[in-house]
Amino acid sequence: MVITLTILISVHQLTPAGLTLFFPNPAPQVIPGLREWQGGTGAFTMGMTSRITVDPAYATQLQETAQVFQSDLFQVTGHPLQIVTSSSPAGGDFFLTLRNRDPVIGNEGYLFQVGDNVVISAHTSAGIFYGTRTALQILLQDPTRIHIGRGVARDYPKYKVRGFMLDVARKFFSIGALEDYVKMLSWYKMNVFHLHLNDNGMDAGNSPDWMHKYAAFRLNSDRFKGLAAKDGSYTRQDMRELQDVARQHAVTIVPEIDTPAHALAFTQYRSDLASQKYSKEFLDLENPNTYTFMNAIWDEFLPWFDAPQVHIGEDEYAFSDANRYRQFINTYDSYLKSKGKTAEMWGSLTKMQSSVMVNKDIVIDVWNNSWANPVDMVRQGFQIINANDNLLYIVPRAGYYHDYLDTKLLYQKWEPYIFDLANPGMTLSPNDPHLLGGLFAVWNDKLSSVISDLDVYERVKAAMPTLGEKMWSGTTNVMIYEQFQQLAENIGVAPGTSFPVLSLPNANSTYLPPFLNLLMIRKSFGSLIRGTML
Repeated sequence: MVITLTILISVHQLTPAGLTLFFPNPAPQVIPGLREWQGGTGAFTMGMTSRITVDPAYATQLQETAQVFQSDLFQVTGHPLQIVTSSSPAGGDFFLTLRNRDPVIGNEGYLFQVGDNVVISAHTSAGIFYGTRTALQILLQDPTRIHIGRGVARDYPKYKVRGFMLDVARKFFSIGALEDYVKMLSWYKMNVFHLHLNDNGMDAGNSPDWMHKYAAFRLNSDRFKGLAAKDGSYTRQDMRELQDVARQHAVTIVPEIDTPAHALAFTQYRSDLASQKYSKEFLDLENPNTYTFMNAIWDEFLPWFDAPQVHIGEDEYAFSDANRYRQFINTYDSYLKSKGKTAEMWGSLTKMQSSVMVNKDIVIDVWNNSWANPVDMVRQGFQIINANDNLLYIVPRAGYYHDYLDTKLLYQKWEPYIFDLANPGMTLSPNDPHLLGGLFAVWNDKLSSVISDLDVYERVKAAMPTLGEKMWSGTTNVMIYEQFQQLAENIGVAPGTSFPVLSLPNANSTYLPPFLNLLMIRKSFGSLIRGTML
């Protein structure tokens, strides 16, 4: 966070009483913190005649953003502002426009100008949306919910990718729950929601009873009857609804279909495709039918998703089959490229050594420095995302990795260019163009029988403010960790969300976060008591 403050000294009148001083407003406290701030004096006041005014030149592009802002503003303040189209905002209005020539703010940044009205300008609707999050967080902290201190902010992300991955394979989440996570991400200006759509129980493929071990693929199509998990799946309409909500909140849904390992859901469906040499959760890369089947999978499900990037998994396959493994990667990178998509994969190329060169247009999620050395990946020319397991993996109730992320450590010492706090040799230049950003993850290794919706929510809620801060603003010295945590508590959960109720013996003790009610909870989660859906 870079804060520029100028003290404005005005000689109001020279009298025996002395000199009248006007001090500029301090930077508003929001998460993530504003990159630049120039304080003014006094405050904007929202009143009964205030409106959300949209520049008519950009009314089509900004319609959805204005509607989301209108709904959220009502939940935060209780003021039902009208949306109007006009190039002349009145005092007390919020004015949204794409009329902006600032070269610094990029595709996601915005200018936030507070005077008699609040003007949010950007190059894209995403930038406007993020500006509305800033306005909402400021209003939320005002006791009357109507004031914003005057001044000008220029705010823009330090990193392009600011992501969260959720393992929906080993624990099913309703579409309503996923929509709430979209809104939580957007509240902290995070922009990628990665869905891990297939997986299986730990070491299930090595069991003699592998055909009956838990495995799940969450996409449900009539073309592959019987493939979708029986304990929960998503139709094409479900994914359309989720992506529509994500688009409205400046979040991209990145789907992951994980192969050639972690593919027990596929090998149970087509046992002839299971490896003859390794774990039965591995696809047989020597079998031409494997490629025919996977081509059909991608042909069916790729059109369900809007994202320019698609995750193809590719982690933890057999070391001794590195040549075929790398060829498999290139095969599906080429396939996705032919469809206008960019392939993304879990970094594995350091361990999976081979003379076969992997295409450099693939984005590497560096999840483990031994499997994919980040410095080496950059040297080879790959673009990478920091998803380091030791720092950024949550595995609820597992006893390994983090149960809750060490947010104090992350806040004080980490940002995405750092892959190992104890080994500077794994640190990139903060401005390395190959580094796209960061991603933290929840892996549900212990399956739904052990992990509830509430378990996951509590862990994500504890981590999201810190990760949002570090991926947007980087490292700052504006406030100590304890102050930041208090700010996160003050800001609370995103408006329009409904999260799980606590496991309590009676309805009178039910916990409802701010903005919520029981009807909203039922909409997203049903009646969730002690981790079960009633």
